Amino acid sequence: MKIFRLLPLSMICASSAAFATSTQVYLEQNIASNAADEGTYTTEAGALIDTSENGQVYIGFDDQGWLAVGYGHNFSLSESWELNLYGELGRWDTGEEMLVEAIVDFKATENLNLFAGYGYNRSSQTLEQLSDTAINTNQIIAGLGLTMGDWALDYTYTHENRDGSNGGFTHVGGDFYFSQDSYRTNEHEVILSTSIDQWTPYIKYTYFNTHEGELSTTSSMSNIVENDSIWTLGVSYNF
Repeated sequence: MKIFRLLPLSMICASSAAFATSTQVYLEQNIASNAADEGTYTTEAGALIDTSENGQVYIGFDDQGWLAVGYGHNFSLSESWELNLYGELGRWDTGEEMLVEAIVDFKATENLNLFAGYGYNRSSQTLEQLSDTAINTNQIIAGLGLTMGDWALDYTYTHENRDGSNGGFTHVGGDFYFSQDSYRTNEHEVILSTSIDQWTPYIKYTYFNTHEGELSTTSSMSNIVENDSIWTLGVSYNF
């Protein structure tokens, strides 16, 4: 398995089955979200390109101004164990981020993979030239990938601990809420996919909740979106 944090494990394995299959592109569309701003749902696209037998480059973007470039490398430790290292640089209209991840993957059976690892994210969000906008995030990641013939089921759990920043904010509609304290988030992601020749359509469900620290705000609103359920439809194609 090669590391690629944005697509499910089964799709990664399909891409890395043979080096001749060197490029994988995907397109996905959010169709439901509790926290979508004014009913605006994100469209995302990207590509995963093999650069060697064990290395891959990722390029991704969406229609909300986000752009990212990453590189992942796979190290085989034994027949059943692998170490995957991944690094990514991203930016959007009001900030930028750096991500590094180390994931250990265990092939439990022919149809079941288990994985766990650590990630670190440093992001900076700039609103009206505010200072002290850096947010450091430590991530604990765990999950599994299960294949059943042409079908696959993937689950990923991510727990994040973020430090405080007077420039970090939660955006709800046209209002910005500034976080003054550390806080934690939990994310559960389930993906069901199937393979049809070179195509892999999939549906993704993401449940997100956050335990915020003390907040101060620039507006009179106090309605922070602490939980979100997101449905996404997507498809990938292997060249």
